[in-house]
Amino acid sequence: MCGKCVIFTYDEVLDMVRRIESGSPIITEPDWPARRSFAYPKSFAPIIVPRFDTALPSPMLTAKSLHVTQLSWGFQEPWRPGVVFNTRIESADKPTWRDSMQHRRCIIPVPAFFETHREETHPSPKTGKPIKRQYEFRTPESPIILIGCIWNEGRFSMVTTEANTHMAPIHHRMPLIVRQEELPIWFGPEYPMLADRSGIVLEAQPAESAPAARTPEPNLRAKAPAASPDERNDGFPANLFDF
Repeated sequence: MCGKCVIFTYDEVLDMVRRIESGSPIITEPDWPARRSFAYPKSFAPIIVPRFDTALPSPMLTAKSLHVTQLSWGFQEPWRPGVVFNTRIESADKPTWRDSMQHRRCIIPVPAFFETHREETHPSPKTGKPIKRQYEFRTPESPIILIGCIWNEGRFSMVTTEANTHMAPIHHRMPLIVRQEELPIWFGPEYPMLADRSGIVLEAQPAESAPAARTPEPNLRAKAPAASPDERNDGFPANLFDF
């Protein structure tokens, strides 16, 4: 389950939308900040949201077809404590996800995301106790990773699929990464064809070796987790689930 990523600023994502709508490649600019923010479940992130119903045939992604909005990471459900922040693409027909998967698919652009190794541990830099090692993932195809999500009532959940050969040694699931040229498919009714992400190349390094980032500013955060993810045995805040 993906419960941590590095995010771009609102203005950076707005520039990406302009490039997508003009048919230009989305690239990072030299003056974009070198030190970026982390996002966790319950924090806010800038999300690319279509202005149309994704259950209908996807129109051309031209001017004014997309917009950027700040959404809180994780759905709140009465039958679960905390938030549900990952959605399996195989669960698209479950009542919790059905309406959003059909009508409200969206994208979170990130430079990198993190997954926790299922077995490998290392000493916590704070306590010295063994904790599961997190790995940072990037893609050599682009400095911007587009991850499929769904949204509803001011919240979003990251869609996951079966891990490919690059991810499988660390975790059995991976975020549903969408190439820029695949956006019309993701935003249309044929999106299930993107479930197979075996062609996506990923590069991993231990999170402690990754460049430093900061947590979002207070006005971009919802209620913070009770403790740092570094203090959790699995690398994520407590009472957070994928489904």
